Amino acid sequence: AIASFRQKQINIDVPIAAGLVALFARSSYDIITGFGPGYLDSFSGLVFFLLVGRWFQSKTYESLAFDRDFRSYFPLAVSRLSGLQWDPVIIYELKRGDIVRIRNMEIVPTDSLLKEREAYFDYSFVTGEARPIKIKSGERVYAGGRLLGQPAELIVEKETTQSHLTSLWNNEAFRKTNESSYKKVIDRAAKNFTWIVMVLAAVTAVYWYFYSPAEMWLVLTSVLMVACPCALALAAPFTYGTMQRVFGRNHFYLKNADVIERMANVNAVVFDKTGTVTYGKLPNVEFIGKMTEPELLDVKLLTSCSTHPLSAIVSRSITGTSLSAITGYREIPGKGIEATINGRRVQVGSAEFVGFYQVDHNSSYVFVGIENQVRGYFKIRINTRPNLKTMLRRLGSRCIALLSGDNGSDKKAMMALFDSSVTLRFNQTPKDKLEFVKELQLDGKKVMMVGDGLNDSGALQQSDVGIAVSDDSGVFSPACDGILDGNRLQQLDKFLSLAKYSAGILKIAFGISFFYNAIALSVAMSGHLTPLVAAVLMPVSSISVVGFSTLAVNMVANKILGKQQMN
Repeated sequence: AIASFRQKQINIDVPIAAGLVALFARSSYDIITGFGPGYLDSFSGLVFFLLVGRWFQSKTYESLAFDRDFRSYFPLAVSRLSGLQWDPVIIYELKRGDIVRIRNMEIVPTDSLLKEREAYFDYSFVTGEARPIKIKSGERVYAGGRLLGQPAELIVEKETTQSHLTSLWNNEAFRKTNESSYKKVIDRAAKNFTWIVMVLAAVTAVYWYFYSPAEMWLVLTSVLMVACPCALALAAPFTYGTMQRVFGRNHFYLKNADVIERMANVNAVVFDKTGTVTYGKLPNVEFIGKMTEPELLDVKLLTSCSTHPLSAIVSRSITGTSLSAITGYREIPGKGIEATINGRRVQVGSAEFVGFYQVDHNSSYVFVGIENQVRGYFKIRINTRPNLKTMLRRLGSRCIALLSGDNGSDKKAMMALFDSSVTLRFNQTPKDKLEFVKELQLDGKKVMMVGDGLNDSGALQQSDVGIAVSDDSGVFSPACDGILDGNRLQQLDKFLSLAKYSAGILKIAFGISFFYNAIALSVAMSGHLTPLVAAVLMPVSSISVVGFSTLAVNMVANKILGKQQMN
């Protein structure tokens, strides 16, 4: 209460502190003057039960924090050197001295030392500013930096936890401009609630002073004690926090609970194609052209440096290992990658990128150019994710558009997958995607952008809810609001439904809190409630709201996702 006065504010601790001071002062006066025995027995019980209530509240928040740090955060992986090969490992298994390999656009998971001669890192994940920083050999690279350019080897300097990257992900630089409406409601209600309680206490004291002075102090204290905004304060974090746990158990990882509130209002969903609607598992890859075995291995080395889904497919399709050095790596989003290997300039990407224009549009193509000569192309037939058409049908009119940076080679397949009312746009640059989302928002839409986080980070940031679909847990955009396992994309509509149910559950929880306070204050003002009982009712009211929120969320989740999905 003193701290709130110092900040020239008033919070809910003020009436509680006033009640304690009033009861203690009255008891001290009675004992010192010999007027009566005082109320120190009630005072002691009061403090005990108030502390029980605070303990319960702190424990409930701790349970949410623990789950947030270790259960609901996606299992970020990184490549670690084991003998002569690179193996993926979860970041909290890294030890000091381990050598890790970070690819272009990947996040550095822990403070490390650069082993290479030099490299550039983007610290926008940490600072919000995208100006690249040049790091030289032996210098420290901090957790959260994103590598720009060719892969770099780092020496782990200290162990880390996923909770550290969670806090970076919640950096103010990536916070959406629209504030949480439920937090506004709580802040406003808590402030008004405190003044209302103080006014009611003053009115009660005046009434009982004339009606029954001997009872005034106990009635006044009961009024100050029984008023419980704790239930109001716990309703939102527990409703959305429990739903966040449910999402996490189903491999949908949210930045924070505020995202659920925004999801409840989404009425327009926009999809990226490559890595989102389509994925690289079990693709049919065929190379058409002429390259020697060493050249193929050079292509494998180059494509292994990129996190683009098509690069990963090409890299996996080539057997063998190249021990060559790679220099001058450059990746142009939506175009391709290039680098110098064994003194030769190797390019991999679109036909335009390597200077080839004679191609049909029945498949996805990845072209290869060496020393400005086109050597051929990889013809890739990639699959759409299973059960996606059923999910899109359930989304209905909320599915607005498909935006792809690729050519129209998959247009027929996409037309068969999406409803005829859905806008299909190809050859879209990252800026095009961002502008499309802006146009929808100007039309009053609440937009969810679903992409792979590589070439659509601007659209993810601009959208009301940006979701990065990931099959490779080492790559995501810090501008996104959530990360969805690619295998769960077919449940996207169900997650949106759960978000709407959460909003309804929260309103009921608010109603329970207000109902409790209205009844409890009325009974206390009438003099039928002792301070000790009032102190007991405080944690009971909190438990009732927390219990309702937790039970309701889990019941709804079991109904929509199914019990087998909840384990």
